[in-house]
Amino acid sequence: MLTRIITGVIGIIAAVGIITKGGMLFNAAVAVLAAVAWYEYHKMVENKGCHAYTLTGGVGALLMVLVAGAGYYFELEGVYTLAFIVMLTALFFIFSTIEGLWLHCNRGEQHWAENSALTAWGMLYCGLLFAHIILLRTFDGGPHIDLGFRVFEYGEICLWIVLLGTWASDTFAYFFGRAFGKTPFCSVSPKKSFEGAVCGFVGCFVTVLFLCIICLGIALWHAVAVALAVAIFAPVGDLIESIVKRSFDIKDSGKIFPGHGGVLDRFDSLLFTAPVVYYLLMIISALSMFQE
Repeated sequence: MLTRIITGVIGIIAAVGIITKGGMLFNAAVAVLAAVAWYEYHKMVENKGCHAYTLTGGVGALLMVLVAGAGYYFELEGVYTLAFIVMLTALFFIFSTIEGLWLHCNRGEQHWAENSALTAWGMLYCGLLFAHIILLRTFDGGPHIDLGFRVFEYGEICLWIVLLGTWASDTFAYFFGRAFGKTPFCSVSPKKSFEGAVCGFVGCFVTVLFLCIICLGIALWHAVAVALAVAIFAPVGDLIESIVKRSFDIKDSGKIFPGHGGVLDRFDSLLFTAPVVYYLLMIISALSMFQE
């Protein structure tokens, strides 16, 4: 427990510093996390006797994150950065399939189609989803926000709202689940209870709704939409990571965070909430422009 607490405190301090600084430091940190995530995923796949092709999948995943960071560096609008990321996704999906077919024809690999699919899925999981963390941090859908003690960039405060929402989801679900949980929630994660899931949803929804209204100053129904998105997709991300680990017969994706597991263990909820909230905020921003 002490190791877990120490790691958590160090992680919080590092996160505050890196997110606050933003820019290339933040982008580089996300790229490192994505690279480690791919390594963890690759090891999980290998543990099951399958293969994820690093030449195409790993490189493709890292390039998606680097392109998201380059969009900030070259001051591209988000839509153009997204276009480049979509292009990379399509190209490296094709490349991973070609690599699998080449290995089948030249080295007799029997399960090339399955391995190509695992490669493509890992590329999206470790590349495309991590890229959206950068896209959310650099989102400029509104003005800078003065909270009294400091002026925040719009994307920065949006990322903090998502992070605090996912933390609230985990925290409420964990403590209320331990105190009142009796009904199993899902077979892929036996320790989770229905009561804990409900409390996690409510705690996350209220937290995000409050932060959106106070910090972003958006319309109530916009705030409700964002709160619902985080409250729904945070536990979904956690459950999907549980399914992935159970499929590959492992307990934790890695050991880089002592007491907490690997990158995919710690960022599972954020990987699914960040893209959803990013696109939702884009829609809200567009609607606000039309109404003016």
